[in-house]
Amino acid sequence: MNENNRRWTDGSVKLYVILVIVLSAIVEAIYILGGNGYMVIALMWTPALCAMIANIVSIRQKKEKFSLKKYLLDLGFGVCNIIYILLGFILPLIYIMIPYMIYWTMHPTDFAYHGVALDLILRDCLPVAFVGTVINMLTATGEEIGWRGFMVPAFIERIGLKKTLLFTGLFWSLWHLPLLIFGGYMAETPLLYRIPAFILCIVPVGIIAGLLAYKSKSMWPAAVLHAAHNNFDQYIFSVITRGEDMMYYVSETGMFTIICAWILAVIMYVVITKNENRE
Repeated sequence: MNENNRRWTDGSVKLYVILVIVLSAIVEAIYILGGNGYMVIALMWTPALCAMIANIVSIRQKKEKFSLKKYLLDLGFGVCNIIYILLGFILPLIYIMIPYMIYWTMHPTDFAYHGVALDLILRDCLPVAFVGTVINMLTATGEEIGWRGFMVPAFIERIGLKKTLLFTGLFWSLWHLPLLIFGGYMAETPLLYRIPAFILCIVPVGIIAGLLAYKSKSMWPAAVLHAAHNNFDQYIFSVITRGEDMMYYVSETGMFTIICAWILAVIMYVVITKNENRE
């Protein structure tokens, strides 16, 4: 596609990539060297800030008249069908809960609700599932404005859907590396296992989020997915599960989660691309 027909200039997209690497590295370094928890919030909003800057640069380079509506649409703020929002909530429940259920079957006594009636479990967990996801949107949206609001559609214009999904999923996973190595994130497993396992888990999650953004033409479903993912894993299932080996099976370094996420990502990609080829 000719640059004149693209939504963003090549220069603005390159600027976004450079900014998000440099600014994220600075914020991560501050946090690792003793910064408080607010630095994590700042880090998660860094991709949004970089996208906002790059979007302004693109408008200036193309010498376009500024339109707030178009500016927001180019950051992924478009309204979408509610079905994509619901999928953003349901899909992480599938690829996160199934691995935990398998683990609970293997280690029933490591499940905090072992032997407890289902209605009591739902009474405790459902409010956290919904309210926690809404709260997590406050930070997840910052990342998704950058990743799926700006980066995914900008790269689709340049390298196509398949390469974009793989590249942005890998980029997103590698973005977490400083926290994985130095910041104590997912520290329950050895570093040499943690890094490849985390990458293998986050890449398909990025593909799923990217497909939702691609089909909905909005970053909101990806933001809901990101928020629900963090909420389900960190504030529900990991809280009601114990076991010294659990991180090898569940969460963002677990082999069961990796398998489930990849299966779901492949199914979604095949279904979406096949339907588009028929149209």
